[in-house]
Amino acid sequence: MPDLLDKKIAQFEAEVGSRDLTPEQAKIYHAFTKKSGKQVRFSIIDKKGETVSFVVDSSKQEEGTRHILLKHYKVKIGRVTATEILNLCDVVREGRRYVSQSNIVYAITRKYNGVTYKTAIKITKSKGILKSFYSDRGT
Repeated sequence: MPDLLDKKIAQFEAEVGSRDLTPEQAKIYHAFTKKSGKQVRFSIIDKKGETVSFVVDSSKQEEGTRHILLKHYKVKIGRVTATEILNLCDVVREGRRYVSQSNIVYAITRKYNGVTYKTAIKITKSKGILKSFYSDRGT
């Protein structure tokens, strides 16, 4: 019997379907459809011109793809869709930057529905780790 993570991955794969993906979206898709494995690395220039480098990890329950799929994908509060997940790098590229403790949070408001999507990237000495990706739906 498939566990909850298997079901969420299958849901994500079904929602993405056979659409054409950009190379960046394909990397995100790959990261989100693996239960565990190597980290997928991203390097994005934010709107202030700063390079934000981070990894998307699928091996930890409390951060990365597992956390997002289990806590925020297709739920009532904080819900994100597959399309939003595939475009999460746009939040870093176009969003507003907030710094708090050891996290850098990028937030963006999409005007078509007024929902704020946020990524929390924990910055360590030389790299960032995608902690979460969620919205303000249902709050």
